[in-house]
Amino acid sequence: MPTLAAPSAPSVLHGPSHTGARPGRTLRIGVVDDHPVVRNGLRALFEAEDDLDMVWESDRARGLARELAAHRLDVLVLDLVIPGSNVLDEVVRLRMQAPDAGLVVYTGFAAEQYACTLVREGVRALVDKESDPHQVLHAVRAVARGERYLSPAMASLLLEHCVPADGRRDEPLSRRELQVLLKLAEGCDLQQAAESLCLSVKTVGGYRTRILAKLGLRSNGEMTLYAIRNQLMG
Repeated sequence: MPTLAAPSAPSVLHGPSHTGARPGRTLRIGVVDDHPVVRNGLRALFEAEDDLDMVWESDRARGLARELAAHRLDVLVLDLVIPGSNVLDEVVRLRMQAPDAGLVVYTGFAAEQYACTLVREGVRALVDKESDPHQVLHAVRAVARGERYLSPAMASLLLEHCVPADGRRDEPLSRRELQVLLKLAEGCDLQQAAESLCLSVKTVGGYRTRILAKLGLRSNGEMTLYAIRNQLMG
């Protein structure tokens, strides 16, 4: 993972441009959030800017790659937890189907397991909803330029949990482990989780064992409590 700047200010991590955005062109933005007040607030924020245009919105995280292409979106602003949607699965699917997609995760909480996984999966911007709203503007423009952006709270979170100050590295859940955790926390048994993730029951059982060991948990019930307390599910 790239070296992160100190979390006292927004972090912009430079890299090669991957989007089709060109200087002087209005950026086409989509927003996925289950709260109308958030979508309306972001629309007002973007409409006040000459170079930003919110052209699509949804309250469900489904078929993101299809919507990205259909609406010719430069940047997609996505909430992290949406009831009725498995946002992590959608992000992974989007990264597979449209690896150059500009994605800003705009979330109301900061869960270290999600944050570390999202960065590993190629999400280029993380902004918490406690930040000044204008940080979303900075994130959108940074992503459109092919850069990475972290709000101060997200930078601090990643520094603390993914790159500890004492030099030791924590062992956050892998993407697959997090997917299995969410399935089991939702009440799926091993067979159901395996079918949903296109894995064997034995493989899911192995992931479950590693999850319990990493998190210091003892049962599926404790996994559910962990997911709820850490706001990993809606």
